[in-house]
Amino acid sequence: MDGINLVNTDIIFDSKPEAVPYNYRISYKVSLICLSMALCCGRSGCSLIKLQMLSNAVSNPETKAQLLGFLNSNLRRQFLVRFDPVVNRALDFCIVDNLIYQQANGLFRLTQKGKDFSAAIKDDKDILKIEREILDKISLNLTEDKITELTDYWRNINATN
Repeated sequence: MDGINLVNTDIIFDSKPEAVPYNYRISYKVSLICLSMALCCGRSGCSLIKLQMLSNAVSNPETKAQLLGFLNSNLRRQFLVRFDPVVNRALDFCIVDNLIYQQANGLFRLTQKGKDFSAAIKDDKDILKIEREILDKISLNLTEDKITELTDYWRNINATN
């Protein structure tokens, strides 16, 4: 990964006049990303789109129902993914804090520090309890192959001759 700058180095902390909702707090998203990777990503790693899908499913009941429907059917349902910039920013923090790293193939993996952090979250039954229940339902059913099938479907329905 020599010569590749994967991290935004322009991170600035400013006090804000209003409180930030919990689902936009970096600490929440960092914890959610690590927990999501521990519960829903296999040994090969986790794509950005998968992390976005998991984050959306946790934060929106309608999206959760759509994702579970997509996973429980063999139909190629139209499933839209909302790309949340807070997830991307949290990924930057995860990389900087050495909780995850990006492999040469573009997939993200937990470091040992990230695995230990995820284990600490899982050990405390009160932390991210609702999120954990949702992620347990999704578990390893959302595979990278299923995501590739979905993105190929998007390309095919939007392709023109």
